[in-house]
Amino acid sequence: MKKIVLSTIAILSLSTTIHADTIGAEVGYAAWNAELSGNLQKGLGNLDFKQDLGYGDKTTNSSIWAYIDHPLPIIPNFKIQKTNYSDDSSGTITKNVTFDNQNFTLNDSVKSSIDLNQIDLIPYWRILDNWVNFDIGLNFKVIDGDISINSSTANADFSVVLPMLYTKARFDLPLTGLSVEADISYVSYDGNKFSDIKAGIVYETEIGLGATAGYKQQKITLDDIDDLYGELNIKGIYAGLFYHF
Repeated sequence: MKKIVLSTIAILSLSTTIHADTIGAEVGYAAWNAELSGNLQKGLGNLDFKQDLGYGDKTTNSSIWAYIDHPLPIIPNFKIQKTNYSDDSSGTITKNVTFDNQNFTLNDSVKSSIDLNQIDLIPYWRILDNWVNFDIGLNFKVIDGDISINSSTANADFSVVLPMLYTKARFDLPLTGLSVEADISYVSYDGNKFSDIKAGIVYETEIGLGATAGYKQQKITLDDIDDLYGELNIKGIYAGLFYHF
């Protein structure tokens, strides 16, 4: 992972003479209607989120963000984003499994809840700034996760800070106020993988008020993070409002 970070810094150092022409900022809010799939292990055997715990229905959560662009060379622009994902469900265990030193057997009924709180701290450089905007930087993603089964009879929590590669592209459609955009954050190390991908359309009025909608997917592969193993896949559509000034 150190090699990835150093390579990114080297690329960014080559781009410091290319920057935005004016100062700009944006604040926004979006609702994310997503579903959870995958599995989790903390002991002998794993629990499938859909088959064992009953997840799979979509739930709506929120995301808020703010960023500032400036014309100063070398100094990065900065974006901060907070995303919450929480859900709860009831299910029936399909196999014998031990989770957090608690034994569950075939046909046991369980209730569970999951909370994933994320903060993204993103210093980035704008490589292109015209009808095509292209950003590259780092995303220091802070994740606090908690999964409880049967009112904390069995509990798994983890906290991690990830330096991820970050890139974003936006293409303005002339004379329409519309644009399309996509951004990606990704890192892989020691068997752990984290990706955060979003793509959608944007409409902005002449006064800076705008709307956005699209599709967002997060994939988290845990390989002995706070004694946890497994895969979490959260995906669904989003829609939100913003003000650009």
